[in-house]
Amino acid sequence: MIADYHIHTGMCRHAEGEPREYVERALELGMTAMGFTDHLPFLGGWEPRHDLTDDWAMPLDELDDYVALIQDLAREYAQDVRIVLGIEADFIPETVEDTAAVLAQYPFEYVIGSVHIVGDRFGFDHPEMEGRLDAYGIGRIHLESLDLTRQAAESGLFDVAGHLDHAAKFGPPEDAEAVAAAASAALRAVAAAGMALEINTGGLRKPIGRAFPAPALLAEANGLGIPLVLGSDAHRPGDVGHGFDYAAELARAAGYTALCSVSSGEQEPLP
Repeated sequence: MIADYHIHTGMCRHAEGEPREYVERALELGMTAMGFTDHLPFLGGWEPRHDLTDDWAMPLDELDDYVALIQDLAREYAQDVRIVLGIEADFIPETVEDTAAVLAQYPFEYVIGSVHIVGDRFGFDHPEMEGRLDAYGIGRIHLESLDLTRQAAESGLFDVAGHLDHAAKFGPPEDAEAVAAAASAALRAVAAAGMALEINTGGLRKPIGRAFPAPALLAEANGLGIPLVLGSDAHRPGDVGHGFDYAAELARAAGYTALCSVSSGEQEPLP
């Protein structure tokens, strides 16, 4: 089965199950590769501006334990599945230098660059913020998150662009044309940086009921020559590989014939 390169662990404080259970689920599905990508801790004394900050990412002093845990699993299951050590890092302009310094200290094989926070530390993707989204502005969230994705690509810190247009799960923007232009600018930056793009099937488990990014953006990404990976954004073992048959159909419809392996960078034909 297609490799899943976006999997979390309970160390992020908002996922369930033991890492070993995620591996066993991948084996049940017949995967030959998988990647763990828990959330990089917030750095430089920075944290999102909301009342709950201990359920977003692991503390910095647990990062060593996370790396050791995934490396141990990779050795234990080496004969069964290729377990790749990754990390999902938020792009936050104020902490770019700190992020670069921490990433350089660890042997991450790939880094997913994601945006969950916009403006003045507004963590729009946290459940606690649901009642405050309209006041902030759904269209504003769309535009700011896509512009931050562009900046993330231009920073050169990341290998994969995560859930590109996931602000869509909160509702459509008022100015769809402006958002489309911002998404195109982000994709051009991703292409220029030599990054891959993920089809993130986490949206299939949300009320929006679709993967990220939208089909039109996938077709645009293919036209730009951007490599593609699949990620379930798993936060429980049963999420691993969720919706990948559908994601493969989306990839084919967008013109893709192959997926990228994050461990080798090589293109592997779509099954």
